Amino acid sequence: MQDLRGVPVVLQAGNGGGSVSVPTTRDLTTLGMVARGVLDLSSVTQASSFRLPYPPNLQRSLDSLVLAGLTRGSAVPSGVPGLLAMCRELEPAAWPLALPVNFLAPDTRLIHRIAGEPTRSCAELTSLDHDGLPEKADAMLNELLTACGTAERFMECRSFLLHRPVILRHDPMRMRPTMLPIWKLVRHLYEPVPERFVIEGLLHQCKGCGLLAKALPSQRPWCEGGCPLELDRLEATDQPKRALALDVALRLFLCLPGLVEPEGPFPPLLPERGVHRYVDQAGSPRAVLFQDFEQPGPAALRAGRVASLLGDPLDVVVPDSTAARAGYLRGFHGALPGNVEVLLLSKSQFDASQPRRSDA
Repeated sequence: MQDLRGVPVVLQAGNGGGSVSVPTTRDLTTLGMVARGVLDLSSVTQASSFRLPYPPNLQRSLDSLVLAGLTRGSAVPSGVPGLLAMCRELEPAAWPLALPVNFLAPDTRLIHRIAGEPTRSCAELTSLDHDGLPEKADAMLNELLTACGTAERFMECRSFLLHRPVILRHDPMRMRPTMLPIWKLVRHLYEPVPERFVIEGLLHQCKGCGLLAKALPSQRPWCEGGCPLELDRLEATDQPKRALALDVALRLFLCLPGLVEPEGPFPPLLPERGVHRYVDQAGSPRAVLFQDFEQPGPAALRAGRVASLLGDPLDVVVPDSTAARAGYLRGFHGALPGNVEVLLLSKSQFDASQPRRSDA
């Protein structure tokens, strides 16, 4: 299975006159199930290894979506191929689901229409099904913290990961001696790059975010992190079998937010929550979560969970381009749980606040 483009485009779904406008928890759970099913299917990297039936999450999500459509008198997909075609061709607002207003951007797709890959939005939506890729990244980092033994060693390992989401030319013999102890702790988090990313014998990496990319024939390149690309923004290797990449959960939910973090000394990380503590200019202690979600609804739900666990006010810092998107601020605040205090800031706004180090 090269990617998810080979699915027949036979659309039998739409928003239909029977859809309702009141969002439900079940609808969000169904959307999360679909997203998880798409990710499960994409993890099958060899055509020879794929056998029916489809991954259980994908079949379950189809059943749930069909039930929602029949209940509301809306058109539904006739099978898994039709469901995947929906994910590629239709934004979820056109599905037989009732979603909160501004929960997702209007042009959202779960499968990229050209690259045939699950989108960042798809990965974000897996957390709607209780335990998705963002939560998987948290669990992997917590396990790493335990293996490291000290916060200092954990931060060294975390820094290593942040700067190396993809290693195009892995050669441990060329590592500096100081890197070898770190590599022993993080080696299990890397895996061979799936063959579907290799096009005409080349594997590409985005020079901007460092994530995987595809040089598509007769099309603009595709970047896993969503960067707008030209061919000169790619780095390639002609020995893809020597390349390694972090688990996709860490690529998207550790390395991308890592690009938002300030450079140089900064307040210490609380690894078990993924947040930093600092003292603001008024002398008040605060916590900050660096985040890079495309979709405002899932971003708000994750921020709300973190704030609830902390029990303190939380600043959520996002890239300037994310904060400037039409409807993002409205969608974020609309999806926040009512019992948390969360402030959404752009990176520029946060940098201007000049937080001071705190041992709180």
